[in-house]
Amino acid sequence: MFFPIRIFATEPTGQVLAIIAGICFLAVGDFAEAREWTNNYGRTFEADFVKMDGTKVVFSMADGRQFSTPILELIASDQMLIRQGATKPIEDLRSNLGRPWPREVRLTGSAGCKVISEDTKSGRFIYESQGYRFYCDARITHDALGNFATLFESTRAYLAALPISLMSGETLGSRSRILLFGEMENYFRSGGPPHTAGCYIPGKRLVLIPMDSLGLKRGGTGFSRDLNRNDRVLIHELVHQLTPGAYYAHGSLGWFSEGLAEYVAATPYNMGYFKPDIHGNSVRKYVTAHGEDGTNGRNLGVNILAPKLRALLLMDYRQFSGENGNLNYGLGLLLTHYMFHMEGDGKARRITLFLKSLQQGVHGEAALAPLLGGGSYEKLEAEIAGAWAKRGINIRFGG
Repeated sequence: MFFPIRIFATEPTGQVLAIIAGICFLAVGDFAEAREWTNNYGRTFEADFVKMDGTKVVFSMADGRQFSTPILELIASDQMLIRQGATKPIEDLRSNLGRPWPREVRLTGSAGCKVISEDTKSGRFIYESQGYRFYCDARITHDALGNFATLFESTRAYLAALPISLMSGETLGSRSRILLFGEMENYFRSGGPPHTAGCYIPGKRLVLIPMDSLGLKRGGTGFSRDLNRNDRVLIHELVHQLTPGAYYAHGSLGWFSEGLAEYVAATPYNMGYFKPDIHGNSVRKYVTAHGEDGTNGRNLGVNILAPKLRALLLMDYRQFSGENGNLNYGLGLLLTHYMFHMEGDGKARRITLFLKSLQQGVHGEAALAPLLGGGSYEKLEAEIAGAWAKRGINIRFGG
């Protein structure tokens, strides 16, 4: 079972053409972070711990294949870690709620991407940066490695700086895993659905991406980066990878999970440097037209007819991302930006309480109570519409 998450963009022409560049969330079981394990013979391997099956441990490799081994064949420290993890599944949320919003986030120094192995016979190429490990079916040139590693690492740094506790399930020294495919056949064979720009498996925090989605093009010495390609789709996808599972609960899945990814993707970015726009100028351009660079955006115009707020916040995800997905994604961004920077005195108090409730396991309409601030949905509709009207966007709920 999978849930297609579509990213709609519009070409900078007179046509309002929705290009579906989907990101899929595959429903799988809970997985721990990939780490290195050692058996009693001194052999090491990197895999996810999936579950205990009697006296055997089930692991998952980076390509999704699973295997089992007797727990007694692992070294004592790994046995202890597995037994503790099997009885105490804990999501390690590094809380930074309530801290000041970053004014800028700049990646300092090199992203540090290096070659782990390049095996042309097997078609297996592995590269690694500080926070990511990339498994590829084709060689990537040195310049391209440095360029997109900078994008990955700076996006990760930006997300860590946002005061909304995004860095979930992380342990010191762990790396997020990305599977890159130069051949679309390999992408499909590994589970990537057709007509998608990438596939995210939330339980494993594993992303599958065709190299074309990264703006990588095939050359004589390997894949190199097309610097004219827009990075919005990729940034959107990386946000999903680092978003805590609690933030995908009913009442958050849809308007906030997509609004957050859109918020980060709409942030002005240039080669390792994010400049958060708390005043919403880039958001306005992105939602109403084609964005700051004229190559992407929702193109909804300045007069927007929206569903009733309660219906939007509680909308089933399939409906949210379905026929009116372009509208709903744009609205999700407007609501998210409002809660981050416009509600009250701009201190994000309501959204902070909302996120705390999600972390505590509250979901559905009960989780939405902090957003209302003791008022009604109609009152919040008026507050949101009034705030955006001052920025030149007219939202009519229930229109």
